[in-house]
Amino acid sequence: MIKASWEKFLRIIIKLGSGAILFLPLFVYQPVLYPYIFSKIIVFQIIVEILLVTWLFLLIYGPRKYRLNFRQPFLLSLSIFILVLIISSLAGVDLSRSWWSIQERMTGIITLLHFYLWFLILASVFSQKKDWLFLIKTTLISSFLVGLYGLGQKIGFSFLLKDGATRMSATLGNPDFLGVYSLLHVFLASILFIETKKIWKFLGVFLALFNLVILFLAATRGAILALGFVIFALLFFLFFCGKTKKILKVFLLILFLILIGAGLFLRASQEQEWFKKVPLPIKRMTRLSPSENTTRLKAWQIGLQAFQDRPFLGWGVDNYNVAFNRHYDPWYLTKGDNATWFDKTHNQVIDLLACTGILGTLAYLSIFFFLLWFLRKKYLESKATEIRAGPSAFSIITLILLFVAYFIQNLFVFDTPSSLILFYFALAFSYFILQSRTAEPVQDKKNAFPLPLLIFLILLIIPWLMFKVNLEPWQKSKLGIRGVHFNSLDFPAGMKWYGQALEGSSFVDDEIRLQLAKQISEKHAEVDQETTDADLQVLAQATELTILEFEESIQAHPQDVRYFLFLGQLYNLASVYRPEYLEKAQKILEKAQELSPRRQQIYFALGRTHLSLGNYQKAQELFQEAYLLEPGAGLARNNLMKVLRIFKENNVDLATDLENFIIEENW
Repeated sequence: MIKASWEKFLRIIIKLGSGAILFLPLFVYQPVLYPYIFSKIIVFQIIVEILLVTWLFLLIYGPRKYRLNFRQPFLLSLSIFILVLIISSLAGVDLSRSWWSIQERMTGIITLLHFYLWFLILASVFSQKKDWLFLIKTTLISSFLVGLYGLGQKIGFSFLLKDGATRMSATLGNPDFLGVYSLLHVFLASILFIETKKIWKFLGVFLALFNLVILFLAATRGAILALGFVIFALLFFLFFCGKTKKILKVFLLILFLILIGAGLFLRASQEQEWFKKVPLPIKRMTRLSPSENTTRLKAWQIGLQAFQDRPFLGWGVDNYNVAFNRHYDPWYLTKGDNATWFDKTHNQVIDLLACTGILGTLAYLSIFFFLLWFLRKKYLESKATEIRAGPSAFSIITLILLFVAYFIQNLFVFDTPSSLILFYFALAFSYFILQSRTAEPVQDKKNAFPLPLLIFLILLIIPWLMFKVNLEPWQKSKLGIRGVHFNSLDFPAGMKWYGQALEGSSFVDDEIRLQLAKQISEKHAEVDQETTDADLQVLAQATELTILEFEESIQAHPQDVRYFLFLGQLYNLASVYRPEYLEKAQKILEKAQELSPRRQQIYFALGRTHLSLGNYQKAQELFQEAYLLEPGAGLARNNLMKVLRIFKENNVDLATDLENFIIEENW
């Protein structure tokens, strides 16, 4: 048995570490790629790994109270969900991507296992109401500071990170992420109001209102819609199911009718001049329609098509990008080249259907089913018997509303570090509410696991794990962003940083390569008569390095068309000094066509390859096919005009046919 003093010390470490995690939404480390996401998750994983070591000592040598009840249906369903995610990734199309994800998302198996471990640690260690109130206060203070930061950005404080967007994003990098973060804190602040007295009760009201303000300044439609839904659900409950006085029922009915009437009036008044002065959040809600979010609706449709392709275990966690490219809709190019790359459906359920199939989706839904079922049961019990040790009935119903709101808003967006921190925190809090520990005697039998062996295993495994999973990718990402910054100022120096960043192997390499390829393409576009031979030689060497790196990317991700497309474009650029690259470009781009048959960018790149090879007939066919895939795409029209100009400059006989085609299209 562990000594009481050591047990207390270990619990304090876990408490402080968990508090630090709840403050992570404030953390942004700029000298890495994707600082709003990547930096938060790396620090989160390091903290969890430290807490894991601490927890293992409590679990193995502490009292029996630290053992979790895995027969609890909601805990069992969560564990099964994590297991299914792993199985679906093993059966998926890109295990590496599923395991590690990318810096921009950080939602791979590795990260989700860390969230699951943190949930187990919280649920195992904290079994007293005062501990949970401490953690709720901690995350609410964090939300207040995040909101203040966003307000400071809007005021224009120069020492804060710049945020020129109309909607507020604070330290989360995206208004949608801030919206769900603030939404969940509205409910947590309400629990604080219910469960505390005096000053904290007042602060609970203040923080709930404050987060409501931040939610509306973020103008996140999914989060606002989720809040509206739970408010109407609560009003419905109070009107029909609660023991509410008649006068209050009349008031609730009038309020409901006023809100509905106001919404219909504003929606009908969108073309009026005065509507321009309506606050942005209200405008965004009144414009909620299929035409407003066609890009996301099409992404949902593609997700459902992907589900039909692999209905049982899906394409693998975080592999929606492969399915999206397989079923790519050429319409996306009308919104610009950057709008054509989707790696999430912006709908958590459809995303799960596509990536984990029916098994993963059912496992996910079962978490909410059992969670809400047993919370409802606990709510009814707490109403019947006044349980003073745990949260009140009002807190339980507030927690139920939190999960309902979270689920609804996730139908319009996807999970991010800040929302996942709160989700798994709320899951652990729910376990505390649902648990039924008895006052067992603490004298357990001594654990036979040797302490020296445990220490040896920890010293052997944890440092290596921390380095490979966190510190090495962190360092490489830092070197990568230096390459990005230096390349525009001092090209040779930038390439030196890129070279260091790409030494060895890590999951961050692919995104560093994409940044490098974009800058190499820009450098080729800047070449003119004033460019010296020395500069051309440096550019040629840099292009060769980039080609070698992308050849590794297509080996690591043989189903990801983006790497094939970039490699084909690089071959085209390098063919100026190595003509044999044109044949390689043709083969790679034809493979890309197999992976994404309707993506116009592949037709453009392959068409340029055939132009360079002198296959003018084939080039014309490719550019015309790209145009016919979606005549509304301006880029496709511009490329056809460029081809026509090249034909005329080189006296190609096909110029007349192409010109007649353009005339027939009535441009």
